[in-house]
Amino acid sequence: MNYVTFLRRHIGFLFFGFSMMGLSNFGQTFFISLHGADIKQAFGLTNTSFGGLYSVMTLLSALVLLYSGRLIDKWPLSRFTSFVFLGFTAGCLFMGFASHIVMLAMALFFLRHFGQGLSGHTGITATARAFPEQRGRAVAIIQLGYASTEAIFPLLLVLVMGWVGWQGSWLMAAGFLLLIAMPLQLYLTRYEPKLDKADMQAADGSQAAGRAEVVRDKRFYLLLPLYTSSPFLLTGMFFHQVNLANAYDWSLVALASAFTLYALTKIGVSLIMGGLIDRFGAVRLFPLVFVPLAGAFATLLWPNLIPLALAPYVYLALIGVNLGMTAPASGSLWPELFGTQNLGAIRSMTSSIVIFSTAAAPVFFGAIIDAGISFAVISQFCIVYLLVCGALAFLASRITLANQ
Repeated sequence: MNYVTFLRRHIGFLFFGFSMMGLSNFGQTFFISLHGADIKQAFGLTNTSFGGLYSVMTLLSALVLLYSGRLIDKWPLSRFTSFVFLGFTAGCLFMGFASHIVMLAMALFFLRHFGQGLSGHTGITATARAFPEQRGRAVAIIQLGYASTEAIFPLLLVLVMGWVGWQGSWLMAAGFLLLIAMPLQLYLTRYEPKLDKADMQAADGSQAAGRAEVVRDKRFYLLLPLYTSSPFLLTGMFFHQVNLANAYDWSLVALASAFTLYALTKIGVSLIMGGLIDRFGAVRLFPLVFVPLAGAFATLLWPNLIPLALAPYVYLALIGVNLGMTAPASGSLWPELFGTQNLGAIRSMTSSIVIFSTAAAPVFFGAIIDAGISFAVISQFCIVYLLVCGALAFLASRITLANQ
């Protein structure tokens, strides 16, 4: 089945997943970091102290996600969706009215937990479970929601902040989520394909597993470093993207504009990757995702090889290729290995691990930047780390294919 036919048959529920991924951007690091200068100024925070607070709240959100994320296996999708939107809206309101660091901390927790955590978790889990035969294409399509909003959010946010201020922009986001996005998403849940338990068992075959089986599988630990590499490394880089721009003399306007190319690149690569996954499998292709990210870091090692005006575009385009490959591959990886009957519980565990890694990134990168370590040196270590992660994932792929 090609993309056009698949979309025609399932446009309603695919748009649900698409929107959940797109709306998660309100809680993503790249979006929050665009408010970073205003937040640090308003609360008198340094790079390290803001990164530390951000990391603590992200860690706390990851711990709670271990419990909240598995509710999607037990609750009707409409009920779980309402839960996500109410929490998400609360986070925007806390940020919009924050006048004390405690309110700022609460805002960061709610935005990270219900935004980065549960919004994307809802879209991926519901979609991967609903389309066992076209999982690669389905995940690739809904990931476009994340990429599409990335293409417009940075520039749109700059305009809105200039109009109503940085806190006013969060109050507008709260109104949008509660009054427009939530009713629309609840309506779209009615298009969820209904798979009974027998259908799910037939689709999973011998792969059905729960958390206990997953944590005893050595492939899980071989794949995990690469699975968390992009979230960890890119959270650290995106959180401190203003420092990066200053270090390489990139204008903030050029950097914001480069996000559009980054998003478009991710969209194109994601669609191609989705079809390849349905043909060859996520396990076989996943070890390759580190290559473009290593290339992005390589551009920071030799900045003189790229004209200054093009440098942020090349850097972010390569990151777009990496995430375009990673999104459908990682979204299809765990159901392909372990089935979908307990996918919410499994994904809440892996998502918590990812969030732990993203929690460590801002404070870690902030500390080494404050220590005077250059982005060229940081890039060298990132490339070596990615090579090791890719080798471990390749080993897991060989083990899986040998057992088939």
